[in-house]
Amino acid sequence: MKVLITGLFLSIAVSGSLFAHAGKETFVLEEVARIHTELFEGKTGTIDTKKLVGLLKEEADRKKDTSAFKQALPFAEKLGKVTDEEQKRELFYRLSSELEPIVGHHDQSGVSIFYCPMVKKKWIAKGKEIHNPYLSNMKNCGQILHD
Repeated sequence: MKVLITGLFLSIAVSGSLFAHAGKETFVLEEVARIHTELFEGKTGTIDTKKLVGLLKEEADRKKDTSAFKQALPFAEKLGKVTDEEQKRELFYRLSSELEPIVGHHDQSGVSIFYCPMVKKKWIAKGKEIHNPYLSNMKNCGQILHD
């Protein structure tokens, strides 16, 4: 019995340390990365931003990253309602700009910040490969600013 309890305790301790840093910043940035993929792939219609909006609202009253989440919230809400491709790209740019300060700051999402000099805009995306969501004819245009 003592061995079983000790094993259970160790299992909980190890799993807690493995997931200790997967906080709200990580979940928010993973949602932004998912939205980036939809934009890059040219998804038509509206983009589902309900999960992102929920995460931003849930965290907006907490002290850590409150300002970034509150400022990003209106862009996430609007992004979920528009169908015009140019409007979606502009709202994604604004969303990325507001959330840029939390990239790499307690998150484990694996996102990077990219920049396209042709349109002078940044974006947040998963990984290190350039997938420019702004220029459909130049999808590899850009550079990594922060990973």
